[in-house]
Amino acid sequence: MKISFCAIVKNEGANLRRCLASVKPYVDELVVVDTGSTDDTVEIAREFGAKLGYFEWCDDFAAARNYALSLVTFDWVLVLDADEELVVFEDYFRESLIDCNLLGYTLQRREASQPDGMTPLHTLRLFRNLPELRFEQRFHEDLRYENKLLRADKIGFLESLRILHYGYETAEVRFQKSLNRNIPILERIRAEEGLSLMLLYCLAGMYADTQQPLKAMECYQEAFDRLFLNLLEGNPPEDFRFVPSLLVNLAVHFLQENNFEDPQFLLQRGLEWCPNFPPLNYLAGVTHRGLGLTEEAIAFFENCIKIGRENCYYTGEPFDGGYMTIYPAYDMACVFRELGQLEEARKAFELALSFDENFGPARDALEKLNQIIEENDTV
Repeated sequence: MKISFCAIVKNEGANLRRCLASVKPYVDELVVVDTGSTDDTVEIAREFGAKLGYFEWCDDFAAARNYALSLVTFDWVLVLDADEELVVFEDYFRESLIDCNLLGYTLQRREASQPDGMTPLHTLRLFRNLPELRFEQRFHEDLRYENKLLRADKIGFLESLRILHYGYETAEVRFQKSLNRNIPILERIRAEEGLSLMLLYCLAGMYADTQQPLKAMECYQEAFDRLFLNLLEGNPPEDFRFVPSLLVNLAVHFLQENNFEDPQFLLQRGLEWCPNFPPLNYLAGVTHRGLGLTEEAIAFFENCIKIGRENCYYTGEPFDGGYMTIYPAYDMACVFRELGQLEEARKAFELALSFDENFGPARDALEKLNQIIEENDTV
């Protein structure tokens, strides 16, 4: 099985050499399509012997990627961005591609600056070179088969290949990319043809990240309105991958206003659709605690920890791993303390510290709790 690598690039002189060096030993062809670079990006691609293509940028990532696909030669295609690096744990991964009935494989992708905090994104990056497989959507482009989302039984997972992403190494870089590139593209798409629910959710997050809370709230409200019928009827949207995260964000907005009633509906439906997404379970615990339903709250917090221990969490969207460890353990300890179950509270605080011994709130709370328990024992 021969593999073509393909990427679309623009002014990636700071990143492209690292990317191409990481993939060159494992592929049979490098295809790089430039969309208007003014730095040394094209020269670096030539240095690695890449087949070069040129695409006039038109605010359409799918169109650029599909043009790049038209230039590849071999049976399988590996797609990375210039600010990503391929990490290979077993170089005989090609054996997985022989005589399989799959259309593609997802790979784990982590942020290089936060390798341990967030769970990895599972992203479809290695797939067959078929004319029926093409990208759609101008931003956050998706690979489709005959214009439809790929069925889960046609996608495998390769543990031996992983991706490191360097594009958001600092919060300032993320801020500037959102403000100067991504938000203007999404606003143009919104004005010209409207946004999908997923892109509306993305725009809301970018507005929030760039301190534009009113615009973020407007997008979240529109997303909730468009999702309401699905929530009411119990039918998840066809493109479900991002929906658990969207429900989490909507619930957080309610909870920040000390509104514990409205999140119940969101979280109940979210857990029916995706019971193994820890942030949904955690927020359900927070909501039930706010409503005074302490036993139910404890059960949700315990389930978060159980999901983490069994490593059976939903991989469609990355999330803070603390939702399977520190946060539910700490909140559960606080509930036990409020109920006067001091020994149970101590065990839960100790559990939180077993996940992170430097977690200050748990450390301080445990110290005070131990003093109370010692005083009670003395009396």
